[in-house]
Amino acid sequence: MTQAFELMTTERLRLRAVRSSDVDAVFALHGDPETNRYTVSGAMRSLEAARTQLAVWLEDWSRTGIGYWVVERRDAPGAVVGFGGLRYKVLEGQQVLNLAYRLAPHAWGAGYATELARAALALAREHLPAIPVVAVIHPENAPSLRVATRLGMRLDRRIDYEGVPNCLYVAD
Repeated sequence: MTQAFELMTTERLRLRAVRSSDVDAVFALHGDPETNRYTVSGAMRSLEAARTQLAVWLEDWSRTGIGYWVVERRDAPGAVVGFGGLRYKVLEGQQVLNLAYRLAPHAWGAGYATELARAALALAREHLPAIPVVAVIHPENAPSLRVATRLGMRLDRRIDYEGVPNCLYVAD
């Protein structure tokens, strides 16, 4: 299964497993207040925090064979435009695959989030069909809500996530 998830290309994107050398890209994206407007903890404040986050994602890949990807445009290899994909999570006592997509502001509005999320959903349906795929989205994050809707995900309910009300979308 690992190989199916480690590297994937879509029409415009190259999606690859994170690696330890991605720490600066993690910090650049997650340290930007604009990309973290709807994140409970806000923007990442240090390179050390980026290392800690990246270590979690690397452990996901090592332990489960899936995790978040680095998102690059195929026509600009090496230039990171975001992170996203699937990772295992326990949510309200249930094992799920959390679908995430976070892109740099210069990549917003190009359909990349939908493209990467569609690829992640296809892999989940093919390789892990018994595990629910969910997206936890802040109710004011209209672009992310539109992506989930465009993917055919449905609003299941509102949940308290890290002390903040969020929408829980589920893939059918």
